[in-house]
Amino acid sequence: MKRAYILLASGYEEVEALMPADVMRRAGYEVYLVSATGEPIVKGAHNIEVKTDAFLNDVSVENGDLIMLPGGIPGATNLLANEKVKNLVSRFYENGRWVAAICAAPMVLGEMRLLQGKKATCYPGYEKHLHGAIIVNSPAVTDGKIITGKGVGAAMAFSLEIVKNLSGEAEMLELKKKMVVE
Repeated sequence: MKRAYILLASGYEEVEALMPADVMRRAGYEVYLVSATGEPIVKGAHNIEVKTDAFLNDVSVENGDLIMLPGGIPGATNLLANEKVKNLVSRFYENGRWVAAICAAPMVLGEMRLLQGKKATCYPGYEKHLHGAIIVNSPAVTDGKIITGKGVGAAMAFSLEIVKNLSGEAEMLELKKKMVVE
């Protein structure tokens, strides 16, 4: 079973966190919503509170397949300011695990210099933070073990891109059909 960790900081974009969580759970993944605040309940950018499943210290690089960063402001900037978050992202990346970020959150990867020479997308206006990336105007982009998404409107495409990469195109297409995604 695939294991994914979605890191929630105060002000995260709810759709960008919960749609991937839902889609990955439908694909049979073990998905953990992880508090990056130290509190069990994290409030999103639109004041929706979510009870998390775990804290940063519970995240296992050895047993994890994917770490994911939702966007939202100030959620993405709060993730960028959190050294524990950046340490986990680095460890996932260095250990050949999948790293995914959507909307403003690819700036975390860009500021960490993980996107140099890689194709990536992000919310319009945040491209300047994707240091050395090859900017692609697409809902979701994969380069190596990094998956990036453009924003809220691309949350489904981003979620399906994750499933395609971790489980294969056939599984993604079957899931897409079951969810009636046109």
